Amino acid sequence: MQSIFTISLDFELHWGVLDKRDRLAREACYKNTLRAVPQMLELFAKYDAHVTWATVGSLFAGDQEEWETLAPSIEPDYVQENYSAYKWVRQHGMPSQYKWAHFAPEEVAMIMEYPGQELATHTFSHYYCLEQQREKMAFDADLKAAVAAARKFNASMRSLVFPRNQFNPDYLKVCYDNGIKTVRTNPSGWFWSPVTDGGAGLLRRAFRTADAYMQVGGIRTSYPLSDIKVIAGEPLQLPASRFLRPWSPNSELANKMRLRRSCQEIRIAAQRKEVYHLWWHPENFGDHPEQNLKSLEVLLQEYRRCKEKYGMTSWNMGEYDTYLRGSKEEKVVKQNAMVLQ
Repeated sequence: MQSIFTISLDFELHWGVLDKRDRLAREACYKNTLRAVPQMLELFAKYDAHVTWATVGSLFAGDQEEWETLAPSIEPDYVQENYSAYKWVRQHGMPSQYKWAHFAPEEVAMIMEYPGQELATHTFSHYYCLEQQREKMAFDADLKAAVAAARKFNASMRSLVFPRNQFNPDYLKVCYDNGIKTVRTNPSGWFWSPVTDGGAGLLRRAFRTADAYMQVGGIRTSYPLSDIKVIAGEPLQLPASRFLRPWSPNSELANKMRLRRSCQEIRIAAQRKEVYHLWWHPENFGDHPEQNLKSLEVLLQEYRRCKEKYGMTSWNMGEYDTYLRGSKEEKVVKQNAMVLQ
């Protein structure tokens, strides 16, 4: 068995934080993020890294008028109303001067031009799957809207990342029925369960932060491919390994520790012939894009060394379905490609 390096990105711009961040205050971050997308694509091409771009479907639109035609017929009815993207839009609007916060059709089209890059879904509206809400059919309607919106780019939505990592097993059948073959799940550590308000949430956040720099609780971040179970009528569940924390101007030592830990984890996965799944938001690069792109290249260089020394390969999320559950013809193509690497 060959070791596998996977990257998945949660591409969302303001849709991911509209309930808690000011749009105008994030202008520089979002504009930097959009400029960083082609730079990331060039780096992925340079190092032959296959990447899943789990993108909020609303980003596919070019303006508010098109967004309204793409939006689902059924809206979620969250108990906590500020989670609703639709209510937020009705209150704040999306005039053209804020396009950089809500729409990215040019960048989405660019993703489709690069080999090994998978356009996937982060739901249409950044849908919260663990929040209390009263409309039972809203999630199905949301996914249908995301799938329909992707036809603009001739893309099929095979993979999904749950917004805010709110993995909900009750929604797996709905995902599968809408063509989703692979979903990202959370790492195995207790502190990676979805964060809620209160002391327990603060404790989990503290352990997550510490885990980025040092071993916490003896939890392994890579795993054998055989751990990914094929269940009829459900998507594959692909655990994340590590969140790539953004570069911080506060401590160069912390930045080095964080990168060293991730490089070590990639190397261990390669030696053990296991899967290593790295993820982050493109928006995490928005505040310090130059430094974050340099950090990314350090990790991609480590992957290339592992590819040369241990035969590590790179798959996007959709390629797991091709290998584990695809047709015999697809498996032969994949296996031949692995032999040639």
